[in-house]
Amino acid sequence: MPRYDQLFQEIVHTIKEDYAGFAMGQEHHDPRPYVHTIGTAFMKKELDADLFYRQVNQYLAETGDRNLRFSRCSDPDYQPFTNGFFTRRSGEILIVSEVREEDRLRPKDEIIAINGQPPHFYTETLKKRVFYSEQNDRQIWTGFLKMADQITVRRNGQTWDLPLRRFAKTEISKTNTITVDEGIAVLRIERIDETLEYLVEENKALLNEADSMILDLRRCEEGWESSMFCLLPYVLDKSVPVCEVMEGQGLLTLYTEKNCRRRIAQLKTMTADPDLAPIAYEMIEELEAKAGLGWVLETEADWGAEEDALIQPIHAERRTVLITDLFTAGVAEELADLASRSPRCTLVGRQSSGRYQTCNLISVVFDDMFQLDYPISRRKAWAADQASGVRCDLEIEWTPQECDEDLLMIKAKAAAKAADSF
Repeated sequence: MPRYDQLFQEIVHTIKEDYAGFAMGQEHHDPRPYVHTIGTAFMKKELDADLFYRQVNQYLAETGDRNLRFSRCSDPDYQPFTNGFFTRRSGEILIVSEVREEDRLRPKDEIIAINGQPPHFYTETLKKRVFYSEQNDRQIWTGFLKMADQITVRRNGQTWDLPLRRFAKTEISKTNTITVDEGIAVLRIERIDETLEYLVEENKALLNEADSMILDLRRCEEGWESSMFCLLPYVLDKSVPVCEVMEGQGLLTLYTEKNCRRRIAQLKTMTADPDLAPIAYEMIEELEAKAGLGWVLETEADWGAEEDALIQPIHAERRTVLITDLFTAGVAEELADLASRSPRCTLVGRQSSGRYQTCNLISVVFDDMFQLDYPISRRKAWAADQASGVRCDLEIEWTPQECDEDLLMIKAKAAAKAADSF
């Protein structure tokens, strides 16, 4: 049985001393309620892995940083799971926005209570920040619902209680596609990687012939900076040196003794592979030299191009529209951020997740039971009073109607056809 009180102390210390985003939200940092809950449960002999897991996740959620993750490791008594559906908050209720495995629910079903209490009971009792945002339409309830026993559902005026089921968590397939509709090239991008580079290269002629372009980034949460390079000619309106873009994406990395020690431990597992060993040893040597230096200003790593090379725009007179949403994250946000400063681009949808503001995650496993992932780098340009995520030129509030028709794509196509000059 792990000492949960000591483990929580270690997590709090890591957040305060080693987590790159702590300075941006330290005025909200207060672990005392969680210390009290964990301590009281321990004294009453009611503290178990489930309660501890829930308390740590609520503590981390108050930072608003979804790159801070606390997960349970697989073992005979616990397997990662999902409820089989997703929700968005609308007013005082949750709306089922997407159904995967849970065939008893449909999109647009209303969740009016969780374990017998309405959603506002939990936002007021637990603080809205444990749902990552005080704004209703930006709250994330997935983790909380995984810890509930039942929900009360309303459909067409009928209500009933539905015991929640657990479905084995599986990897969701990510794909990139190109279509042309009404002269508009639409790229649905779910992962910015080599598959996107290949897709863009193979369809250059099609992209060049289109009247305008839409980059749909709503489901894009991961990728590589070097692969974003292939999209910049369709986003920038003038020639820009690669080094200038890289400088704008500068990072501050926190090289504490603990961060370097933990990263080195991860890299040592790579040294057994003959192909990876040389670069692993090189990185270990660099980390040993940086241990204890504190904050170090860096630029993004390899972009796959010479720093003095020019990024040449393609059809700079042509409009490019980007669609973003609450789950647009990482490299997709970097792209949206660059586009927000380009006169040829229009952003449609909703403010992105804000996860791009911290990066470079370290993973720590405690007692073979839990894993903490936390970022040790943050954007140089990130200010404490800055809104989380990239804002849109045309902000559209989420409504249940989106379960029936793609309102954001309709708005994006209208923006792509707009005749006003830029």
